Amino acid sequence: MLRSVAALFTEVVKYSAISNSTGLLASQLTASGGGLVAVCAAQLGLAWALGRRLGGRCAPADRWVLGWLCYDVLVHCTLEGPFVYLSLIGTVAESDNIFASLWKEYGRADARWLYSDPTIVSLEILTVVLDGLLALILIYAIIKDKYYR
Repeated sequence: MLRSVAALFTEVVKYSAISNSTGLLASQLTASGGGLVAVCAAQLGLAWALGRRLGGRCAPADRWVLGWLCYDVLVHCTLEGPFVYLSLIGTVAESDNIFASLWKEYGRADARWLYSDPTIVSLEILTVVLDGLLALILIYAIIKDKYYR
């Protein structure tokens, strides 16, 4: 799986080097985008392992759902959660850490993500808190075979 992700990333870098209409250098894409691809691949692998481990006695469809929900929780907690934190203590543009660099890359397409736009931050707070908690509740419900799952 990691080999296919690496191959896809290599193709994206080649394509961006050929059709560089936005002025984004392939080396910049490699540095920031490569970090994001690596983080997402690691999260996907961890979520798959958690889904298999937690759903050992569950049906195969439930294990797939557990994997997806684990990935959902990981993304909300490790990528979107730091964005909310950085936006509440300042702005992403002012911050200088690995999470800020990932969001700065995203902010190249939409500057609202760099300067703590209230709409963006409030929606991210909702997704981190509500979606993250709902995914955790669903994980629990599937594992314990609750009726409300």
